[in-house]
Order: sequence, then C-alpha cells, then structure tokens
Amino acid sequence: MKTNAIQIPQCPAQRHTEPRQMLRQQKSIAESIIQAQQDERARIGNELHDNINQILTCAHLYVATLEREHPDFDMLKKKAMDILLMGIEEIRNLSREMVMHDFQKDGLIGSVSNLVDDVRFSKAFTVQFVHSDINTIEALNPNIRITIFRIIQEQVKNIIKYSHGTNIQISLHCCDLQFRLQIKDDGVGFDPETTKRGLGLSNICERTRLYNGKVILDSAPGRGCSLIVNIPLRPFIALLKNTV
Repeated sequence: MKTNAIQIPQCPAQRHTEPRQMLRQQKSIAESIIQAQQDERARIGNELHDNINQILTCAHLYVATLEREHPDFDMLKKKAMDILLMGIEEIRNLSREMVMHDFQKDGLIGSVSNLVDDVRFSKAFTVQFVHSDINTIEALNPNIRITIFRIIQEQVKNIIKYSHGTNIQISLHCCDLQFRLQIKDDGVGFDPETTKRGLGLSNICERTRLYNGKVILDSAPGRGCSLIVNIPLRPFIALLKNTV
C-alpha cells in the first residue's frame, strides 16, 4: 500500500514579497500566535476540569467520610492518600509541560533524552533517538530549540495516545543551514488527506510556521506515521561562544 505524504502549507518565502503582503503575513503570524495561546489555555483548562478536578472531587468524598469510629477508617484514609498523590502527580506532569526549569541546564538533546527515558520506562514502546553534532544543535537560537522540543512532546503524546504501535524513532539533524526533525512510529497509521487535523497537529504546524518551516506528514492505514519538520536556520543561527 502506498503511503500518502502531504506537505502542510506554510508561509511562503518572503525574499521578494511586496511590503503589503509581508504585513499581511506578519499579521497572520501574530494572529496564529494568539490563537495558539488561546488553544493552549483551553487545553490546560480542560485538563484541570476534566482530570485533576475529578481526582480532587473523589479525594474529597473519601476525606468527608473519615471518622475514627468508621470500621474502614484505615482503608478510606489510604484510598484518600492514594488519590491525593495521583492528583499531585497529574499537577506535576501538567506543570512540567508548561514550565521547563531544566531546559537551560539540559539543553535540547538532554531534554529529549529525558523524555525518551520516561517513555522507555513504561516498557510500552521501544524508542530510538539519534542526532547530529550536539554542539551545533545546542548553538541554535534558544526559541527554536524550545519550539522543537514542544513539537517532539506533542507528537510523542499523539503516538502514545493514538498509534497503538510499539516503536518510535526520533532524529534531529542540522546541516546546510537547515534543521530537520523526523519522528516515526509503526502504529496503525491514517490517511492524512481525509483525517481531520486535531489540536495537536495544528499546534505543530503553527509552531513550525513561526519560523517559516515546513511540515511533511507521511502516513497510511496500517503503515505507521512519519512526521518531518524542516526549519531554515540562516536567519536564526546563534553564534557559538568562541565565535567573534
């Protein structure tokens, strides 16, 4: 079966673009940023309401029945503690998605390696992570590195949630002033031309678009999925520390 590869449209090159068209493109990008922020707030709100709020409500029910005279006091107490610990873990996971305390210390490669280790720990997936020269990658503009990490987080989450696969491959490469990310899985796949684009993929496209990048999605039913993100680096290269 032949896979269906589609290139998701991005902003056109601006080298010879008329000023009015450039202003329209800048306005469109600004609107996309605002929309992405609103979508992210909505996602966080839903996560708080549908998941964490439900966990805390259950914990409250158990705590409300805690009385020393109750014959199942110890069991109810343990159950309430377990549910509260679950809520704490969910909040910690949500906070980890929002705030990246260790990114400056670990960098892009270290952060992706930590993510890979977390996925491997579940033993549900075999994950392969390869990358080009670490110094070249870590010399990139910090905003690009954070954007790439967010894209990886989003796609790995999509794979875990929807793919029903067992293998994930992640590759990061910098060459010829271009950054290339590829994430592949061996899951059930889908037809990208007929499948509705979800919030996760929309976020990936919007993040890539901010840097005039391109997203290529290659998938078909029963053939897994390949996501490629290409970002031109010439306008965004950060100088290495030893560069004058």
